[in-house]
Amino acid sequence: MAILYIASEAAELKPFAAHLTGLRPLKWPLDYAQEGILNDRRILLAANGAGPKLAAHALEIAIRAISAADLQSSALEAAVSVGFCGALQPDLKEGQVIVAENLKSPESTETLPCCAVDCARPFLTGDILSQNRVAGKSSEKLDLGRRFQALAVEMEAWGVAARAKRAGLPFCCIKIVADRADESFGLDFNEARSGDGRISRGKIMGKAVARPSVIPELFRLKRRTEMAAAVLGDFLVSCRFSVQPVGASVAEN
Repeated sequence: MAILYIASEAAELKPFAAHLTGLRPLKWPLDYAQEGILNDRRILLAANGAGPKLAAHALEIAIRAISAADLQSSALEAAVSVGFCGALQPDLKEGQVIVAENLKSPESTETLPCCAVDCARPFLTGDILSQNRVAGKSSEKLDLGRRFQALAVEMEAWGVAARAKRAGLPFCCIKIVADRADESFGLDFNEARSGDGRISRGKIMGKAVARPSVIPELFRLKRRTEMAAAVLGDFLVSCRFSVQPVGASVAEN
């Protein structure tokens, strides 16, 4: 059995990957795909860019690859959406881990439930909002928090959760706060997305060259996300999931 972790960027997964043994690349048509072993369990890691469509595609690729292998030992036990999020509540601080109880979306009246997580490390639980855009202004984040009663906002989990639901796969969502609700970005990262939804580093650099005043902010964000990824990696190593595949009894790992 295997657990698949899906993020937007490889940087969100690499500190966790460093804890795995036998780490090796997978020949999947994704931006980043690796596998390794943690506590005798197969761990799959995938990153495919920002937004629900690219994240759902990563899960689709994994499902097809594992189906083609036709090995019971490789069967997916759960899909886990991980990575950075923005706080929507003013009391949340950068570096805090949030385990979603439910996912909400501005584009759906449906609420998608998430499987529970047990970990000795501190974490918060609550609803997370998933939308296909970067919430870059403090006013937008605070408004989203009030309207949806959610702790944080991110961009990929809805795509993974919806595809996991169709596949009958248990789904978990674990995010770490990278920016506070009272913070606004000097750049509009939505303008730096490419046609397929990926956030283009080239476009970001081009905008930074045109507006040098935002460069210190980008360096601060880089340092903060590196710290957050390290904290998230340590958290994931310590996690235990309670998952219940369709037609099966609860299994803890």
